[in-house]
Amino acid sequence: MNKVAQITKKTAKDGTTSYFVRAYKGRDKAHGNKVLTECCTLVPPAGLTPKKAEKWVREQSNQFEQEVRNGLLLYADMTFDELIDKWFEQYIDKKCKPKTASEYRYLRPRISAELGHMKVSDIKPSHLMMFYDDLETVGARKDSTYIATAALLKLLPRGKRQAMTKAAGIGGRSMSCICAGQGVSRATAEKVADAAGMQFSKAFTEQYREAGKLTGNTVLHYHRMLSSIFTKAVQWGIVQDNPVKRAEPPKSNEVSVNYLEEDDVKRLLVALQDAPPQFSAIVQLGLFTGMRRGEICGLRWSDIDFERSTITVNRTSEWLPHMGIVFTEPKTKASNRTFKVGKHCFDMLKEYKLYQNGIRRKAGTAWAQTVQIENGKTVQNDLLFTRWDGTPLDLNRVTTWFPKFMQEHDLPAVTVHSLRHTYASLLIAAHVPIVTVAGRLGHAQTSTTTDIYAGFIKSADAAASDTMDAVFDHIKQLKPDNAKQA
Repeated sequence: MNKVAQITKKTAKDGTTSYFVRAYKGRDKAHGNKVLTECCTLVPPAGLTPKKAEKWVREQSNQFEQEVRNGLLLYADMTFDELIDKWFEQYIDKKCKPKTASEYRYLRPRISAELGHMKVSDIKPSHLMMFYDDLETVGARKDSTYIATAALLKLLPRGKRQAMTKAAGIGGRSMSCICAGQGVSRATAEKVADAAGMQFSKAFTEQYREAGKLTGNTVLHYHRMLSSIFTKAVQWGIVQDNPVKRAEPPKSNEVSVNYLEEDDVKRLLVALQDAPPQFSAIVQLGLFTGMRRGEICGLRWSDIDFERSTITVNRTSEWLPHMGIVFTEPKTKASNRTFKVGKHCFDMLKEYKLYQNGIRRKAGTAWAQTVQIENGKTVQNDLLFTRWDGTPLDLNRVTTWFPKFMQEHDLPAVTVHSLRHTYASLLIAAHVPIVTVAGRLGHAQTSTTTDIYAGFIKSADAAASDTMDAVFDHIKQLKPDNAKQA
């Protein structure tokens, strides 16, 4: 049976009138069938006549009572940290890709430190704006390294270091740094902690280096995470309004696109002749196809059609904390694509396949016969890029190796991802239609391509103009008879 809300009129000493509303919420059977209520205080807007004020109170009271009955106020005391927990459990972990969940968990500590203690209903746009301002203040970013704790070092005596290095999938140099008390990256530290079966906080301590401020693009990631959390909170009836919508989002920074000039590409191809065959093949695929590094490391030989000269992209490889190397579906639906590849690329792949066959014969029975790909499907192991025993290659090994290789050969300081930009710049310079460029890169919209490579497009446009000028200059120099023949 529904109970009518109780309204009590109160008049303060200064003459201000307010109304105390108590609405029936149900009974707590776990504590003696205790009656549960929800209360609020209503203060009519100034300037209303007594009759209109009473009408306003009735309307607000009825709305409050309806919200209580519908369960919209069941989370009145919920903290923002509790909401984030619910958001991860009921949405992120069930609906989103593992990489997305991992990225959000990386962002959470800052949000929890600033807003986690607050009631969800108390968070206003002003709180969010203050949070964004703090992130863009010098000292917000802490460039850290991670030092092994005494508890971890006990697990790393000399006789066990090699096995731990292999289990973690890191280089021997990184393990030497850890055992010597030197700092390593968070990615390396997480791998070792996982391999040791220890909580990260008990295996490593954070050591801060030079502090800076977060970029606008990074702050935007926090903004989008907060927006997603509050969007779900509205859907779940926890709050009625998304304060993020009324908070001014931080401005994004212009993304710099680093790429190699044609002469540098030629020099790189020559230098790769002395590089480890596997890394050489990965770099060349980046140059020849513009694929993302994760897409390259996720390739299987069944994705390569030597007869039709095509490559199909339908998965990506990534390393995630507490999960290791996983294969997932590509970034977007457009990233699932098949494209033709030239002779130079396929000649390189044929040569690399012969090399891998030799490695596989050498490994013998140690070679992994199966591999788990996207959606947990187990298939015959035909990965292009693996470790010595056929297990998936950690793409971070390529990421750390490439800058060192470029420096050793006096080549520009660019990242592996810059190979993708180089590929796009070469296509645009060759006047390949932007729609085609977008399709080969796996962009869902051509606007993404034009935004990223606007500078290249302008240069190509200018070059096209110069070409047409040269054409017309040639025509003008022709004699009339020759002009007619032309």
